[in-house]
Amino acid sequence: MAETIGQLMKVHGSRVTAYGVPDGGIRECRPGRMVRIDTVDGAVIGVVGSVHAVDGAGGAPAAGPVAVDIAAIGEAERREDGSLGAVRRGVTRYPRIGDPVAMASTADLAAVFAPPSEATVPVGQIYGAPEVRAHLQVDAMLGRHFAILGTTGSGKSCTVALVLHKILEGFPHGHVVVLDPHDEYREAFAGLCHVVDPAGMSLPYWLMTGEELASVFLGARLDDSPAEVMLLMDALMAAKRKSPVGSRAPEEVTVDTPIPYRLSDLRKALDDEVGNLNRSEDVRPYLRLMNRLDTLMGDPRFAFMFSGTLMRISMVDVIATLLRLPTDGCPLTLVDLSGVPSEVVEVVVSLFCRMVFDFQLFAARGGDPSVPVLLVCEEAHRYAPATAGSVFRSTRRALGRIAKEGRKYGLGLGLISQRPSELDPEILSQCNTVMALRLSNERDLSYVRGALPDDAGDLAGTLPALGMAEVIAVGAGAPMPMRVKLDLLPPEKRPRAGAAAFSDSWDSEAGDRGYVEQVIGRWRYPRQ
Repeated sequence: MAETIGQLMKVHGSRVTAYGVPDGGIRECRPGRMVRIDTVDGAVIGVVGSVHAVDGAGGAPAAGPVAVDIAAIGEAERREDGSLGAVRRGVTRYPRIGDPVAMASTADLAAVFAPPSEATVPVGQIYGAPEVRAHLQVDAMLGRHFAILGTTGSGKSCTVALVLHKILEGFPHGHVVVLDPHDEYREAFAGLCHVVDPAGMSLPYWLMTGEELASVFLGARLDDSPAEVMLLMDALMAAKRKSPVGSRAPEEVTVDTPIPYRLSDLRKALDDEVGNLNRSEDVRPYLRLMNRLDTLMGDPRFAFMFSGTLMRISMVDVIATLLRLPTDGCPLTLVDLSGVPSEVVEVVVSLFCRMVFDFQLFAARGGDPSVPVLLVCEEAHRYAPATAGSVFRSTRRALGRIAKEGRKYGLGLGLISQRPSELDPEILSQCNTVMALRLSNERDLSYVRGALPDDAGDLAGTLPALGMAEVIAVGAGAPMPMRVKLDLLPPEKRPRAGAAAFSDSWDSEAGDRGYVEQVIGRWRYPRQ
């Protein structure tokens, strides 16, 4: 056992305080470090929250006693040789006044953070004990959702890449879908991912629900145009009834049924309604819908969704490609949203999320065990904002349903955000594992502290002071709340850097007219 640093002087629930002298081992006691409190029944494990001199001690502060505030987070049996047995979360046998407090030794930390019998992946080193590896419990983390939160520049994207690489190295037949709004992960997973982007994406219009289609047609006017929504739904039903697939069981077809139909039939249904109008009836709602349909069909930016050839796309091919069934050596699907037109990006995200959920739902209803799938949403605050409103309403609903019900159907959710205070709190609260990197914004700090489980102890207080690639991991996926120095990925496995190297680029002449011509060519013809 390590040298005793003091004795327990105060016990208040999970908070305890020890007193020691400054010239002893207490000099090694710093916020975030772990301590061991030996009791008559075993040992209690705690995390140091603060260290301060005791007022009124007389003389200079360095000469008086030092108080250490500790959050008790777990307990263990104590073997005859003094080593720790199995460590458990929570405290059922509280320490007493006078019990000795010592810094946790390397052997103690190895026992506290020993990988359990379940499947785990190593991700780094325990803070203060580089010999002790930090592991994440795969099933608990993925099955009960997780969040990775951190300010810009803290290493958040590299953390995402590290966690996914470690999981896929250990379990190469995984099924992971990553929604990537900035195309930063393509190079990091080269050879392991299938990229879906507007240039090669086939996301047929007929996969959309009625609400999603109305959102594409009406945009911000959706809530203010109930009459147009009704007209569009009537035309949509008429087009679906003409479909060979829809005619097989017409009584089961709704505006949300994913069956192929022709856009020409949708337009004809609207045109027929115009012909049936009385002179006194307003034709403008119909004309707006038909003009919007013509725009969607004629604009090459929307060809991946509204091309007439998508009528022949197989839904089996779309789902099998998205969920990597089979994996064919590429267990990850990377959905590049950077080139998706802003008018439809909400619907595209909503459609992907809903398709994954619905497939898992109906797979479970078949009685066969479903194939677990992980959906990772980068910049989750964009698609599930805390503020209510029509913007991203469908994506917030889709992600909320996954967060609340996905685990029942083998669908895990990973939320990634640098602005957690802007993320829907109900959705974030469903993430039972939180990996928090450095956060400096007070609003984000308060929000994350409130979202962390009680056993996070005072580790949350270290969030503003975390270094690069340091993370606080708490919750179901961590054996105990832990501060971790993450492993460093090789350059070829890291996401594309977001910041330009100004000094390197400006050190010599770079770029010419040919460079400008190439960029303009990509600008004008991005699909070529």
